[in-house]
Amino acid sequence: MMSHDMACKPALLTLTAVVIGLLPPVTFATSPLGFRATITRARRYPGNYSAAARRDGRRLASLSNAAAGGARTSTGSSSRGLLQALVENGAGAYHMTLSIGTPPLAFPVILDTGSDLTWTQCAPCAACFAQPTPLYDPAASSTFSSLPCASPPCQALPSAFRACNATGCVYDYRYTAGFTAGYLAADTLALGGASFPGVAFGCSTASGGDMDSASGIVGLGRGTLSLVSQLRVGRFSYCLRSDADAGASPILFGSLANVTGGKVQSTPLLQNPVARRGPYYYVNLTGITVGATDLPVAFGFTASGAGGVIVDSGTTFTYLADAGYAMVRQAFLSQMADVQTVSGAPYDFDLCFAAVAAGADVPVPRLVLRFAGGAEYAVPRRSYFDAMDERGSVACLLVLPTRGVSVIGNVMQMDLHVFYDLDGGAFSFAPADCATL
Repeated sequence: MMSHDMACKPALLTLTAVVIGLLPPVTFATSPLGFRATITRARRYPGNYSAAARRDGRRLASLSNAAAGGARTSTGSSSRGLLQALVENGAGAYHMTLSIGTPPLAFPVILDTGSDLTWTQCAPCAACFAQPTPLYDPAASSTFSSLPCASPPCQALPSAFRACNATGCVYDYRYTAGFTAGYLAADTLALGGASFPGVAFGCSTASGGDMDSASGIVGLGRGTLSLVSQLRVGRFSYCLRSDADAGASPILFGSLANVTGGKVQSTPLLQNPVARRGPYYYVNLTGITVGATDLPVAFGFTASGAGGVIVDSGTTFTYLADAGYAMVRQAFLSQMADVQTVSGAPYDFDLCFAAVAAGADVPVPRLVLRFAGGAEYAVPRRSYFDAMDERGSVACLLVLPTRGVSVIGNVMQMDLHVFYDLDGGAFSFAPADCATL
């Protein structure tokens, strides 16, 4: 087996998490082309912003390394980057419940639009992290099968961390704060009212790390092993609530996934010109407006495939490449010159201001993101600027600098119906009351 260093991101303990409730499964033969499940917040928002920013950092490094090295996975450093992106999934922690096997075993997994591989811990397990549900037992499922090395799902795994033995197609992921190792298998998977036979997944028999009360990961990226690719649904959408006490809202797949109305904005999905088979949802962020100032920002790809902008469910905040962030930062400083700045270091943020009086809103310019095709997103204040403590004495910009790939995180996606149209090659969004979808 092969091993590689990577940063294991424990799932976010204090910001938003959701659980997708499983409905009574039906068979694939009678399932409609579209199906839905419910999204329920498992943790209050806002929470500990500082912890979230620190945890985002390792995931950002993984995403950037993987994007830049995705076309060169035969090399050690590039393989580590791609490996990190496949397993590094806990920064923003949204959980969905699915079931595997016949009879089905239901368990929570971390939802991630930034990776492809779906995996869970399996019995017998030589060394596994604690999880809230029993281990999936292949011997107890009448529809289980291990996958041989010649199978298409096994070939879809980068060669750098797959191998063959008597078990079949095996993998061994090693990273800084944990590991997972096991073999590829196939079984019936049930989700949100539909069941699907023969879905490939990772069956981990040795794992270590903190998965924040999840039993594995479900990948909703753009690659071959992704759940949306295997189920051939072609599209999905979700709505993330900002209300800490809000109830359920949906995630929709296939023909049920759509966003309509006069406020819908759409922009093309891009492919990384180097790592064209990567899992990430790239969009072309063509400009940013702060207050009344249009900034000439650029977030293109480099010759090595670095750069670009992705929409990611597993990153909490929004991160802009250094040059673009510097312009955004300066625009806020210029337009808030009469507001006292304070150090953001205690909160792990960069640009922070003192409130005139505790609990009083700091006056802040509007923020608008502009995308290719004319789409614009007027970001709600709470999704880019918020108080850091209960007293409201300090408020910070919830946008941070990064090197490499820029990321639109899940806080900036709140109270939006976001639609990933893989078949149509578009990303769409519109303001929404998640409870009405």
